[in-house]
Amino acid sequence: MRKFENLQYGDEAVIKASLDALADKDTNVNDYREAFRTLGVELGKVLASEYRTALADQTMLVCAFEDADWLASGVESGFGKGELKKSIYWNSREVIYTNEDGSKVEISPIEKAYEEPIDNCRLLVIVKSIISTSCVVKTQITRLIGKVIPDQIAILAPVMYRDGVPNLMREFPEEISSKFHFITFAVDDERKDNEMIPGIGGMVYPRLGLGDMETKNRYIPEMVLRKM
Repeated sequence: MRKFENLQYGDEAVIKASLDALADKDTNVNDYREAFRTLGVELGKVLASEYRTALADQTMLVCAFEDADWLASGVESGFGKGELKKSIYWNSREVIYTNEDGSKVEISPIEKAYEEPIDNCRLLVIVKSIISTSCVVKTQITRLIGKVIPDQIAILAPVMYRDGVPNLMREFPEEISSKFHFITFAVDDERKDNEMIPGIGGMVYPRLGLGDMETKNRYIPEMVLRKM
């Protein structure tokens, strides 16, 4: 069953329609991308309401490459503080263990990175299309936490699995996890064959038109190309 959160901060009908578009396996690539951008804008509005005093030059936006051009771009727009410093990562996924119940233990090593310098990071904003397991977000935070030392860490995703928050909290000592603040619109409690139901309608890479697990990392987001 799906539970909704934070709908009061934005347009409830638009948020739910965009979530439905993600979950619908028949949604075409362009509409799927637009649904993520719309949800990013709405998540950015929630972020702005909860971090009113945040400054653009003290905020870093962090995401995986597949989330950059639509979800993260929408968050930056909805946040309304102007252009933020960015760190963007290309991850691979490796299954290191499969449990008896069929669930998998995965790691997500970083293959490539685009990181902009920031002198005084007060707010770290992690953006992810869906938080089902903790591995990708854990990898990103672990890489950055010793470099930027933020006061607060906001973790945003349109959809999260019910165990996603406690699982990620357990991955870090309290001195770090106490900085976490999670923002989502939908919490799902059902999984089938390692896929959240309704989730975001399957694996995000082909649905965004970025290829499969073998070819996805060739894509360079427009967010990065503009800086090159």
